[in-house]
Amino acid sequence: MIRRKLILLLLIVIIMGSSLLAAGELPDAIGFWKSIDSKQGFTTSIIAVYEHETKLFGRVVVSYDEKTGELVDTLDNPSKQVEKLPGNPLLITIDLFWNLVPDGNKWRGGRILDPRSGRMYACDCWVQDGDLIIRGKVGPFGMNNVFYKVYTHEFPPNFSIPDLQGFIPNIPER
Repeated sequence: MIRRKLILLLLIVIIMGSSLLAAGELPDAIGFWKSIDSKQGFTTSIIAVYEHETKLFGRVVVSYDEKTGELVDTLDNPSKQVEKLPGNPLLITIDLFWNLVPDGNKWRGGRILDPRSGRMYACDCWVQDGDLIIRGKVGPFGMNNVFYKVYTHEFPPNFSIPDLQGFIPNIPER
């Protein structure tokens, strides 16, 4: 009887300890993620999420036509400009979200750019069920975008997958 209680107590301590550790861990958002058109089912972009000086940043490295799914831009051959920003920078050369800091199991307090309008919003992100959720918001209102992990075979042929450690922030001007 004492042995069973001891084993049960030991199991409870192990479970509680692992739960406490898991609660303090920040799921890994760093890597490559894709957005998918919900109606057509094709990839519309691939983003690189990287960390620089303990802050999280993200930029597009591959862009597809949102109507047809055809390849438009890559980091190897950028061409699409953000016309709503001063100087019309190339989309693939600037960060779309930046300066998110770890806070519990989320990254918070950053900014995100809507490249269509040129507007910038507050931004948080987190990993949920293996997907990256990026939330742009104004006050209590916001919109979530879901990104899915990218596997090597999903990059365009002959695309040079960049080393995320070599990324340096390039925050768009407004």
